[in-house]
Amino acid sequence: MIWDTPLEIDAAVLLEPGLWHMACRQQMDHMLAVWALNHGLAIPKPAEQKMRVFHTLQRSERQRAILEESVRTLREHEIEPVLIKGQSMAVLYPNPDMRSSADVDMYIGEKNYERMIQVMRAAYPDAYWFSEEHAGLHFAVVMDKQLDLAVELHRVSMEFHSMPRADRAYQDFTHEEMHRTRTLHVGQTDVSIPSREFDAVYIFMHAWHHFESSGVGLRQLADWALALNQLTDAEREQFAPRLETLLRRMHMLEVWQVFGWVLVHHLGLAATRFPLYNDACARKGERLFRQLVKDGHCGREPKLQFFGHTLYYFPYQRPETGRLRQKLYTLSRLTFQYFQTRKLFPRYALCNYLGALKKH
Repeated sequence: MIWDTPLEIDAAVLLEPGLWHMACRQQMDHMLAVWALNHGLAIPKPAEQKMRVFHTLQRSERQRAILEESVRTLREHEIEPVLIKGQSMAVLYPNPDMRSSADVDMYIGEKNYERMIQVMRAAYPDAYWFSEEHAGLHFAVVMDKQLDLAVELHRVSMEFHSMPRADRAYQDFTHEEMHRTRTLHVGQTDVSIPSREFDAVYIFMHAWHHFESSGVGLRQLADWALALNQLTDAEREQFAPRLETLLRRMHMLEVWQVFGWVLVHHLGLAATRFPLYNDACARKGERLFRQLVKDGHCGREPKLQFFGHTLYYFPYQRPETGRLRQKLYTLSRLTFQYFQTRKLFPRYALCNYLGALKKH
């Protein structure tokens, strides 16, 4: 699907319900339906699949419209948003309709963040819901009661709360790359999108964020493979030293290379197109791929098991009351998370754990 190459296995596999169940868990069911229908391949319940695809594409059109409207509104107030993910990733696929998205994400940055909130509140007074203004990475505007249409405007694209040195490195990288934006034509509007180098790093970091907590779908890794593939040979060669410095400062070079092994050996990216590729991490790469397939997107199994190769999700909920109980819960969760992450990435796990303990 990702590379639009001929199917090398029996197309009858597309009639297996189990395949569609797995595709849904990996956030790839829409992609699979669009790809199969466009290639005239037999699938279960084609009329129902076509209707689901139709509804998803309708939603994508509404997202494009609110993206254009939001960009124009912010520009009227001399705020230049930068689209991250979404449509900027969709155009990398053989057919942009293959990629669905849940909302519209735009980077604003610290400088214009406060003013952006005022502008968006004034522009959409009838929006169904606004998020808290200074909580988390972004300010969210949900337009409808069905929670079908949302815009998330990012103060920062990602944060590493427990690792200040890593966070500084990532934010420095972000600020530098946001001065090298490109333009994507969406509908009737030219929209700013990040540099290819930023896409290569950010899509990975976003996937890692999901994997570290509760599991990431292969759809996110498909995005990453295509983001990396768009780098030219000259860009890749020039970027590699900067990338290595960044990843070492973030204690994530091994993480990057193990995930990269999965892209090359299971998602079809050429090794020559993956910066800092390392074939020595094959054993961990295969373990990671099995974990990805087992988890699906945000589907990691909740189980209080510290040892073994499989990663699990902390199975308890934070107490609603009692400061001491809440602190004990946090300590237990962080310790459990440390033991899970160290099964694959012990160096990163230790740095993150020590930073989290210091912070809390």
